[in-house]
This record gives sequence, C-alpha cells and structure tokens, in this order.
Amino acid sequence: MTYSYERFLKGMALRTTEQVTLDSIGYETISLFKSEMDERFFTEDEFNALPKICMVTAINYWTKERNEYLMMDVYDESNQNHVKTIWLKNGEMQLEND
Repeated sequence: MTYSYERFLKGMALRTTEQVTLDSIGYETISLFKSEMDERFFTEDEFNALPKICMVTAINYWTKERNEYLMMDVYDESNQNHVKTIWLKNGEMQLEND
C-alpha cells in the first residue's frame, strides 16, 4: 500500500526542484458523503462509482515562488481502497504527471 504522503512526495519531486519534506507540508483527512464531493474533479463514470462515504486525505505545499500544490487522495471509507488521486496547482486541476 502506498501512503498518501509517499504519493505526494514522489509527485512533488516531479513538479519542483525544491526539497519537499514531511515537516514542510500541511495535511488533513476527512470523511465526506458522496453528495459533498466536488463533481468537477471526476468524470461522470468515476463520480457514479464513488462509494456512499469517502475518506479524503488532502496534502498541500507552498513553493518559494508562492505556487500552491494540493493533492487529494480519495478512498472508500468502508474498505480503505484508493479510488483516485487529484492534483491541483493554484486551484487548477492538473493531470497526474503535470
């Protein structure tokens, strides 16, 4: 199992030359009902397949250039299976490799 912070640190290594460490990031995990999820981050099929209750781990980092990177990992709360990773840069959705 890959933890969210591992996925974030690996993703940030592709996005910036800055040394991002665990003590330099912000994070939180919350439970959300499917109806509380933002549909714009999912295709129609992905949204329809979401479980009734999702656990979302959000991790962010501000670069020296004042760019904010936010990664959200969505999990099925009932079994902890990873559903999707969403990346944002300054509030704009990014492709997985952007």
